[in-house]
Parts: sequence; structure tokens; C-alpha cells
Amino acid sequence: MEAKIVLPGDEIAVAEEFEPGEGTYERDGLVFAATPGVLILDSQNRVARVRAFNPPAELKVGDIVYGVVDDIRGMMATATIQAIHGRSRQISGEAEGTIHISNVSEDYTEDIHDKFHLGDIVRAKVIQVKPSVQLTTAEPNLGVVKAICSICREPLELRGQDLYCPRDERMERRKIAADYDELRLTVPASELGGGKIPEKHRGGRDEGEGRGGRDRGGRGGGRDRFRDRGQGGRGRDDRGSRGPGGRDRDRGRRR
Repeated sequence: MEAKIVLPGDEIAVAEEFEPGEGTYERDGLVFAATPGVLILDSQNRVARVRAFNPPAELKVGDIVYGVVDDIRGMMATATIQAIHGRSRQISGEAEGTIHISNVSEDYTEDIHDKFHLGDIVRAKVIQVKPSVQLTTAEPNLGVVKAICSICREPLELRGQDLYCPRDERMERRKIAADYDELRLTVPASELGGGKIPEKHRGGRDEGEGRGGRDRGGRGGGRDRFRDRGQGGRGRDDRGSRGPGGRDRDRGRRR
């Protein structure tokens, strides 16, 4: 049987057929993975286990990682990194990464809450390791790979470009990965964009910077703020040509 990689929250067995073992837990008659790792279904002893990745692996720029969104505030989302694509080892050192609103999507993002919700599992790329881990999902193969309903906490199904909750019969939006409904876990990381860092992502971003996005007060970020300062506004230099040398030019006209 081919080894299967599972992530936290993945349904792996029915409790009537397999008892929950190491790295798993039971809920409502189903057995779920509690840790990222390799699924082991022991049919002889009727036990389901998840063998955790080890030994520890260090994050590198260009790595494709999987994490759980556990905090969203302002223009930042924080994800606890659980696994590195293509490596069967746990992560050592810094286990949290942040995604700035400017690195969420290929398109303009006004509110980061429209792209991620707490508990979502995301596939992201590492664009900075030190002094803090910075991530991006602004590529087609990156984004949410498993989402849960913000009301009932059940998994969401893909319907067109949005996600649907069968239980509540409602739609939700996310920045989803291209393979959301058919997750490609066995392909090389390079096929998911690993190893390539676009120039616009190099060095990461601070919370007050960005090429787009708006803060919760509605003010434009990034380019909009610089445009207000240097373009379109009427500062002292623009008012009646009263900038440096403005008075001399007026006197010349009167003469």
C-alpha cells in the first residue's frame, strides 16, 4: 500500500473499523489525524496511527509549507507551520509564519478576512526566514487547501470559485489553491512553485507597508498613501505657483 501523507483534521478512518491510535483522535464516530505525518492503518490490530515526520527540518526560503491559520489582525494573518512539502520531517525552530495582505493573492485584496478564516489549512511559500518567517500565497497553486465553515466548523466544498457548506447551505470566499478539491501532495515542490521567489516578494514586508490592501479604517495602503502625498493633492507648491521662486515669476508677469 502506498504511503499516504495526512494533515491535522484529515478524516482517516471510521471508528467502527479502526480504533484511534498515536497521532489521531476520534469525534462523532470518525477518526481524524491530529498531527501531520504518514497514515498507518493496522488492519490486524484494527488501529489507525499517524507517524509524525522526523527528525526536525529547518525552513528555507523557497520551501512550500502547510500551516493552520490561527490569528488574523489588521493586514496580517499568522499560520502555525505544520509540514514542509516533500519532506517527511517535523519542523525545528520558528513554527509560525505571517502573511501580509500584499502577499495574499495575485489580485488586489481589500480585506484579508475575505481570503482567510481561522482554522483554514493553507499551502504557502517561504519568502523570508530571518528575523521572522514571512509567507506568500500569491500564486495559483498556493492558498487555502482545506477550509471549514465559519459557523458550523464543517469542511467546505468547492463550488465554482467559492466554497459551499452543505450543512448550512451557504457560500464563503477564500483565496483557494488551484487543487483545492484534488490536493496534489505527491508532486515535487517545484511543480507548486517551490524554490522560485519573485522579486516583489524578496525581503518580506512590514505591517505598515504593501502594494495594496486597506487597513480597517478604510485608508489606502502602499501606493495609495504615497500618491496622496506627492500626486493629485494641492500642496503649497501647487497653489497659485507659490512654491520656491513663485513670487519672482509673478513679479515678472506684472512687469
